[in-house]
Amino acid sequence: MIRQLDNPVSRHEYVRVAEAAASASQSRLEWSGIPSRIVSRQRPQDRYTASYTVRVRQLMPAFIQLHLQGGSSFQHEPDPHTGLFADGLHRRLGKAAVRTLYTLGAEEGEVQLTVLPGRGYVVDEVWQKESSRKAVMSAGPVRTEGSSPAVVNMEGQQDAVLLMGMDPEFVLVRDGQIVLASEFMDRVGTVGCDSVRDQDQLIYPLAELRPDPQPDPEALLLEMRKALREASRIVTDRSLAWKAGGLPVPDYPLGGHIHFSGVPLTLHLLQALDNYLALPLLIVEDPRARGRRPRYGFLGDFRRQPHGGFEYRTLPSFLVSPFVTKVALSIAYLVARYSDRLQARPLNTERYHRAFYEGDVDLLKECMPGWHRDMSSLPEYPKYASEIERLMAFIRESRTWNESRDIRPLWNIPVKP
Repeated sequence: MIRQLDNPVSRHEYVRVAEAAASASQSRLEWSGIPSRIVSRQRPQDRYTASYTVRVRQLMPAFIQLHLQGGSSFQHEPDPHTGLFADGLHRRLGKAAVRTLYTLGAEEGEVQLTVLPGRGYVVDEVWQKESSRKAVMSAGPVRTEGSSPAVVNMEGQQDAVLLMGMDPEFVLVRDGQIVLASEFMDRVGTVGCDSVRDQDQLIYPLAELRPDPQPDPEALLLEMRKALREASRIVTDRSLAWKAGGLPVPDYPLGGHIHFSGVPLTLHLLQALDNYLALPLLIVEDPRARGRRPRYGFLGDFRRQPHGGFEYRTLPSFLVSPFVTKVALSIAYLVARYSDRLQARPLNTERYHRAFYEGDVDLLKECMPGWHRDMSSLPEYPKYASEIERLMAFIRESRTWNESRDIRPLWNIPVKP
């Protein structure tokens, strides 16, 4: 829907990021890979660029205004049924605004952006609630609006069934070079291929496992083993190595996306996933995986799904070993189930936020005693204690996974014909 406005919508419920906070906010955005010029109030005048304001509510773009010379605006609104914008540019701007506000600790507000040539953009101004600015600068317990003390369904009923799914990626490699996964598998199915844009065309080099969703990590891991066996049947060339992690081959970053349904997507839950799941896994990742950030693997990366749930997209591909997979799924389950009890937010401080993007694991290790204390206090912790205690041992010993390895022997997948 498009409407012409003679007067832009008032921002009386929000405040502009103050001058005193603008420098820290801009640094935070830039470390996260978001181009920003909120420190400078002077904007270059260029009639070939367009300025937009995106209003965000509950981590969703509510509308987008195109500002015209003379003061009038056109307002674009998403489809009321799908929540999506019809135009690709508007979808990108909506995602950019949500990402900007999340990075600054808010789930609602307004973001003004200028569109640049080549699908680029820059953040010019940010307006948000004053309480959000205070919360994001604290590493201690933060209770945010919308946090949930129990698993609920999309209608708000308590004790809905939590379901988890995943789609971790891997690549097929011969002599250090990628072999397209599309040579062996279709785009759809439990085992399929995923796309990468190579200049002006789409290619499908990434293999992806899509096991059926399950209510607990053990059942989901069992389904993933079935998917691995199916992949072994499909990929008939045994000379190809299978590699996973964050960046096992240059220019092909991999993800380990975890899907959730039965639990609402909130700022509180996303921050808990960042601080209790993404942070410890970064400490044990292969150093070469750091090259995927911040374009990929940035904090709070999510995508809503048609079934009403969402996928958390910050993690690298945890298929590097059964242990890493088990610990990732175990922590993900505990965080989704008990996010109300997991209140620490070290990544809200500039010290640890910057360390995350720089890959400064020595600094991030300072967060782990508190992390372990919080996790070990959860009711279901004993069920997953062996994996989590082993993770703590890895961190104490400064051990990391190895992305150069063929993952097939680790998963008992045949290597020879």
